[in-house]
Amino acid sequence: MDESAVPEGSPVPQARTARPATRRGGQRAGFLETLEITIDAPDAEAVARFWMGALGYERLYERPPYVALGPMPLGAAGPRLLIQQVDSVASAKSRVHLDLRMWDPSAEVRRLESLGATVDRVVSEAGTTWTVMADPCGTPFCVCPARAPSS
Repeated sequence: MDESAVPEGSPVPQARTARPATRRGGQRAGFLETLEITIDAPDAEAVARFWMGALGYERLYERPPYVALGPMPLGAAGPRLLIQQVDSVASAKSRVHLDLRMWDPSAEVRRLESLGATVDRVVSEAGTTWTVMADPCGTPFCVCPARAPSS
């Protein structure tokens, strides 16, 4: 700040380190508490069953039009998945999708197919190969090789 712009005799504002405001209960605003990923589905129940099997998640609650899934026990690490019942889904390419990084991608593709997923295509690019799949209502996701710890 240009101190010459402060009227004479006025205190000069001191620089402060920015910190998030606090919310009720002492929680800090701007810090992620829970990550939730929402998937639109014309058959929310079928998609919920698929993702429960795919991720090993449990049904946390149902509050129409949502079915909430998450890791157990409650509070375990991992995002929640909200399956939202909708009348129809847009046919345009989704701009967000899940990548499931697995140590044995081929085995995971077979397991997910047994749960109702379908293979769309296999992609080989940038020195790696992954499988683009769709859940029972057509939501795309990828099964990819696990990353090395430093990646």
